[in-house]
Amino acid sequence: MLHKIPDEIVRIGCTIEEYQNLRSTEERRLYLSRAIYSLDDEDSVNEYLSTAAQIVQLIFEFNAEDRELPPDQRRPIKLFINSPGGDVAEGFPLVAAIELSKTPVYTINIGEWNSMAFLIGITGHKRFALPYTKFLLHEGSLFAGGSTNKVQDRVEFDKRFEQEIVKEHILKHSNMTGSDYDALARVEYYMLPEDAIKRHFIDEIIEDIEAVL
Repeated sequence: MLHKIPDEIVRIGCTIEEYQNLRSTEERRLYLSRAIYSLDDEDSVNEYLSTAAQIVQLIFEFNAEDRELPPDQRRPIKLFINSPGGDVAEGFPLVAAIELSKTPVYTINIGEWNSMAFLIGITGHKRFALPYTKFLLHEGSLFAGGSTNKVQDRVEFDKRFEQEIVKEHILKHSNMTGSDYDALARVEYYMLPEDAIKRHFIDEIIEDIEAVL
């Protein structure tokens, strides 16, 4: 059955995909359903799905709109995530934007939170997951080239970033201990929603879809 094209699409002269994206954004529903890379990666371009950098921009814009409202009266931003992970440098600005946002940001696992996507997802002010979704916590990958000294510098920086940023972030947003992290981050630590609840990585497994609409 074909749906009638909304008059609004005809009026503003956009595609259905662009209209859906615009409508979702106006309703503060954002979607991160791709690997987390920069806008320069042409393979990741999709008009309907946002990059991490675009979501950062929207979080700032929504906070600007809400400036005169106390946080408990602001309409939440709902970030739906289904991502295999990606670039830490691209993902952590989104982590920071969520943490700093006075407008509540809800994160919802609609497929998988893997690697960098996991770190973004657990940052939400409220965190949800559909049944049967997947979570993955593990060490980041390192690709370094150049002279021996340059590679060593990169290795030392990445070790520091993992201990001072990644580890502390995970401990802050869960009930994991430092020893838990040291043991589990060095393996492929997969979780179902029930496991993520026990670790306090999420707050609720969705039983009624109205809870996140």
